[in-house]
Amino acid sequence: MKKLSVSLKESRFVDLINKKFTDEIRKEDLIGNLQKLKPVDIGTSVLWADDDLCDDGEYLFTFDEVTDMLKGSEWRLPTVSEVEELKNYKIDYRDGKYIFTNNGKSLTFYPHGYINVFEKSEGIQFPHEVDCWTADVDNYDVIRYSIFSRTLNIGSFPFPVVNKESKLSARLVKDK
Repeated sequence: MKKLSVSLKESRFVDLINKKFTDEIRKEDLIGNLQKLKPVDIGTSVLWADDDLCDDGEYLFTFDEVTDMLKGSEWRLPTVSEVEELKNYKIDYRDGKYIFTNNGKSLTFYPHGYINVFEKSEGIQFPHEVDCWTADVDNYDVIRYSIFSRTLNIGSFPFPVVNKESKLSARLVKDK
């Protein structure tokens, strides 16, 4: 009986060590992914990331997942007013991507769709649409922005807020 108890304790210890090691690697990978993001200055008041937030091939996150990932980072979610600045620039739809251009510089958004926590259907909705988090919270829900049909929509389309438990993309910004 004593051998079984020792074996269980050792097994549990190994599991805890492996979990800690795995979590540390994941955090290191995430930090590496944040460091790979390059700032793009197309003339707005902030620098936009050149790519969406990605963790192990995943692009859709809950609001809390994103804010947890960004702790201690110079990157952050854009405010509604920072997103609205993009309306000043030309938007094109090419090769399944939305591209804002200004003075020879461009910012490309990739459609990943979203997963709405309140929808009965499973899986990604509107996969040809860009749906991203902002930093602005309105009565426990977050104001999102969408890009579809060559239009940037912020708060003016049906259901401009989305529950924090839904999963959206995150395009980050940093201060100039």
